[in-house]
Amino acid sequence: MSASSSTATLASVADTKTRPTYADTFHCIGSACEDTCCGEDWDIPVDKKTYEKYQHLPFGNYGSSVSQYVSITTPPAHENLYAYIKRDASGLCPFFGKDHFCGIQKTYGSGLLSATCSIYPRSLNQVDGLLEGSLSLSCPEAARNVLLVPDSTQIAGDLYSGEFRTDNVSLLATSGSGFGRKPHAFFHAIRALLIDIVQDRSRPLWKRLLLIGSFCKRLDEIATHDSDEVVSAIIQNYRRILGGDWLDANLEGMPAQPRLRLDVIISLSMERARDTTYRQRFRETFWSFIEGIGSPAGSPSGDDIQRFLDAEEKYHRPFFESRPFILENYLLNYMFQNLFPFGREGSSDFTPRSIFDEYILMTIQFSWINTLLIGITANCREAFAEEHVVRTVQSFTRAIEHYPHALASINACMRSRRMDNLHGMAIMLKN
Repeated sequence: MSASSSTATLASVADTKTRPTYADTFHCIGSACEDTCCGEDWDIPVDKKTYEKYQHLPFGNYGSSVSQYVSITTPPAHENLYAYIKRDASGLCPFFGKDHFCGIQKTYGSGLLSATCSIYPRSLNQVDGLLEGSLSLSCPEAARNVLLVPDSTQIAGDLYSGEFRTDNVSLLATSGSGFGRKPHAFFHAIRALLIDIVQDRSRPLWKRLLLIGSFCKRLDEIATHDSDEVVSAIIQNYRRILGGDWLDANLEGMPAQPRLRLDVIISLSMERARDTTYRQRFRETFWSFIEGIGSPAGSPSGDDIQRFLDAEEKYHRPFFESRPFILENYLLNYMFQNLFPFGREGSSDFTPRSIFDEYILMTIQFSWINTLLIGITANCREAFAEEHVVRTVQSFTRAIEHYPHALASINACMRSRRMDNLHGMAIMLKN
């Protein structure tokens, strides 16, 4: 089989199951939402088209608020980030009503919503000219929709339904200077393999993630002059590994250091918790974790580690073994949203990364969430429920996902500790 026919075969088989459209099924619950997206920690971007429409609003019908709170971004930014809505004295969007609905939308209809307000919490990407839609789990209702519904990421929807704008999309990240080749022609075949690895319940999830890491590392080693046949062979090889027990002995032999894992997660969390620009909700999540593993006064040194390991075995593991789709759905949604493992570009905040750095970013966020969940199960014990999962994932995502400096600190932390490798990821995943 030629390189071109091999690429076409892999792509055509994969594309039928790897284009997410489930973002269309999301519906905002408005005043019932427990953590509104309309302010307190976010200034809201306004695209140029919407800004120009705002200039024609009557003075007594939000026109005065536009003059006071809507400003053009300086220095000039992309048209989708042309202006922004400043928060009022209460910390909320000035258009946010006492009924917890947008006054602009109520008065003028959804046509006057900015692209950000119209689309959120949907994340729209364009791949091979086709629109894809996943969800940001920084929204509580989106987190419920994704995490708690089996096969949620396979639900079909119509992304051109007219319910939201489709003019603010991201694209597959290019290779970028200093990075190895990103084989875009194989994107769907790679994504199909990653989906199958995530859903392979014959292996524990930590093994699946390390297998993905090994695959990403191999992709990163592809030289720019390597032929498509090399990429195809790598994909086929990992498909064979997926179907057997190859590499399992190597994965089992990788280190488990729960003390170091806890140190990393507590350090990262403390850095976020100290930042008062984040919502209180994440700090409450973190302190619930600390209360769960914290050692009582006078207890032996290292007792927090034992409490952590006991909670994982007694509460965390049984809960998620009975609901294996929850953490799988988190990973699949992350992969769809971020065009993993290539990354997505399309905004002024874009940071180019290698394929393996994209893997580290995903894996540490997963480990961070999962570690917090273990501590929270220690705190809640038998009372631990799905609502705790949703709150943990949502508050974490809201505190991390929308802040480029917070994401950058993850990879920087791993590099500073010399853990930006598979052994480091094993430490962050294994108990």
